[in-house]
Amino acid sequence: MRQIKRILVPIDGSMCSLKAAKYAIGVAKIRRSKVFCVHVIVKVPYGHFLDGYAAQMYFEDTKKQAESWFSDIVKTARQKDVGASNIDILADIFTDVNSIVEAIVNYAMEKEIDLIVIGTRGRSGIKSILLGSIAKGVVLHADCPVLLVR
Repeated sequence: MRQIKRILVPIDGSMCSLKAAKYAIGVAKIRRSKVFCVHVIVKVPYGHFLDGYAAQMYFEDTKKQAESWFSDIVKTARQKDVGASNIDILADIFTDVNSIVEAIVNYAMEKEIDLIVIGTRGRSGIKSILLGSIAKGVVLHADCPVLLVR
């Protein structure tokens, strides 16, 4: 059986991504793994044109929001005594990328991730789709196992 020492959790603030983080924390506690949380910010929201100042504000606001999610995840880990088990929770935010899937998959390769835990649906709120496009892309392109959480 493959050792799970490094777990990646993409976070977008959706309920599915936060559930995935809780699941990853549980696995990390059992396996004494590191958890890497990432949030990816695309260049600009689809269908919007932002001038320099508005784009800067968009990125700053989104980073603050992601940092808040990461803080909540660390609190959850402490409540489950993950920190007491010498398990690290690391967080990264990527900005100005073209492809969220590509950013996640490349990060997983660079950090030699053993398992990606990802929510089945993101913030888009489209409930008619069984598997979100980001989750589907990660499943199709990741070199490591991917665990889907809904």
